[in-house]
Amino acid sequence: MAKDPAVLLYTQDFLVGTLSMTDEQRGKYIYLLCLQHQKGKLTLVDLKTKLTDEDIEVAERFPLQADGYYYNQRMYDEALKRKNYTESRRNNRKKKDDVDISHIRKTYVNRMENENVNETVNVNTDVDINVIDNEIDNEYVVGSEEAELEQYYQEAYNQELEREYSKADRQETLANTMANTWEQLTKTI
Repeated sequence: MAKDPAVLLYTQDFLVGTLSMTDEQRGKYIYLLCLQHQKGKLTLVDLKTKLTDEDIEVAERFPLQADGYYYNQRMYDEALKRKNYTESRRNNRKKKDDVDISHIRKTYVNRMENENVNETVNVNTDVDINVIDNEIDNEYVVGSEEAELEQYYQEAYNQELEREYSKADRQETLANTMANTWEQLTKTI
């Protein structure tokens, strides 16, 4: 079995945990984390080749362990978790007979990323109903589906109008209530 090429990196934890480091120290830190992932544990020579006397904060992240090696506990734990996870998947597949394995292979979904997979996800939270209308009108309207699609759009439009009207009603009610309350307060004073 080849060495696992990846480990989970929690980017927010990394950014927060390295706020007090200089950019140079951050670079040394991530380098040593990667080296530890590849080697398992680091030696004093590994640390000395990258760190200087000014890199105390980085060195503190790789304490000397009882076994005489230096390593970052979080990296060690994350690598171990991934190793255990992939091993459990492998063992689950071994338990199946040949017929089941061929079925699993066809439907298997990768739950952890492969080193060769790069995916860009773009999430747009702004919705423009006119753009959707145009896209669907241009691409998806086919014969008898047109009536169903028109009904769907009409319902979506009506729901949006109801939301807008109820929001306006709530705002008007709130404004009236505040005005009445203010009137009552000023009368009592």
